[in-house]
Amino acid sequence: MLPEENFAAEGLLLGALLRVPYTLIAETLEKGLAAAGYAEVRRSHFPVLQYLSEQPEGARTTDLAAWAHITKPSMVYLVNSLEEHGYVERIPDPVDGRAHSVRLTPRGLEVVRTNRRLVRQIEAEWEGHIGTARMEQLKQILRDLITSLRESREDVR
Repeated sequence: MLPEENFAAEGLLLGALLRVPYTLIAETLEKGLAAAGYAEVRRSHFPVLQYLSEQPEGARTTDLAAWAHITKPSMVYLVNSLEEHGYVERIPDPVDGRAHSVRLTPRGLEVVRTNRRLVRQIEAEWEGHIGTARMEQLKQILRDLITSLRESREDVR
């Protein structure tokens, strides 16, 4: 949802400038995923799906919680929800036989692919608003910022 019309974009601080587009992306993804048959997937699940898509061998719940900057009980709740609907599965951890890892199932991989397709559609729509060159410039500025932050901080994913 965009801020009210009388809420000038020029006056927004960086947090809001980043939050407004993210919120629009998240809302569009939730609707698009529901329309594609994945109505159980909510924006709170997005970090889990994103991080697991980068870890095909799976990841421990404690690692997922740390990456998402949430508590382990909160992550367990999200993983349980995704597991209940067939998006993730728990497997024995290959390093520690007492622990379990979580990985995407084929259905979970379908959600990730659908999510990426929807994001590409959003990017194309936004290019229509600001132009291809400015969209690429925006993405490059954000990439540069992320790279710089990663170099200066250990906890930036």
